[in-house]
Amino acid sequence: MKLALITLLLPFSLCSASSLIWQDDVAVEKEELLYSEAMNYCKNLEINSQTDWRLPTINELLTTVDYSRYDPASLKVFEYGLSKRYWSSTLYAKDKERAWYVDFISGASQHHRHSYALYVRCVRDGK
Repeated sequence: MKLALITLLLPFSLCSASSLIWQDDVAVEKEELLYSEAMNYCKNLEINSQTDWRLPTINELLTTVDYSRYDPASLKVFEYGLSKRYWSSTLYAKDKERAWYVDFISGASQHHRHSYALYVRCVRDGK
């Protein structure tokens, strides 16, 4: 299912279907972070005086995948983003030292140990 997105004033986008506001600035392409660093990064992020950012769940992150596209498999609404792996906050049920991520080359999801460094796109509730 492809979700309609409405681009707001950068640096973020609003997903009208789920009322989520996604970080959409050059920082989502800047550097890879360990899982704990990614959680802290989103928790401490401030954009346009908004401070309630968080790392998305795997289900939330998967709503940004466009399965009709490849490399990148992300929705076209985002100005920034790489064909790379992005962390979610969702822990792997079998091993809490792992968390789920989405690979935006193909849109596939998988889990990695927290000691791996992946990219980050934060989210906040649209209210």
